[in-house]
Amino acid sequence: MRFARADVKRDLKSGSLSIYDLLMDPSEELKGAKVEEMLLAMRGVGRVKVTRIMREAGVSRSKTLVGLTHGQRDRLIRALGCGEEG
Repeated sequence: MRFARADVKRDLKSGSLSIYDLLMDPSEELKGAKVEEMLLAMRGVGRVKVTRIMREAGVSRSKTLVGLTHGQRDRLIRALGCGEEG
C-alpha cells in the first residue's frame, strides 16, 4: 500500500501521471489516500496553493480519493485548471 502511494507520488511529480486521471479513476490501493497528500506530490504545488485549491473546491483536508463526491471532484479539477487532456 505504501509503495503504491509512493510510486503514484513519484509519477505525479515527474508528470507521467496527471492529477486528472488520478482523481477520475483512483486504483484500488489508492482509494484511501488523502486528496491533500496527492495534490502536494504535484510539481510546483505547495501547501499554500493546495490549501487554497481545496478551500475553493469545498474539500476537507481529511477527504480521501474515494470519499470525493462528483461535485467536489469536478470543482477540484476546475480549480486545478486541468481537463481531460491532463
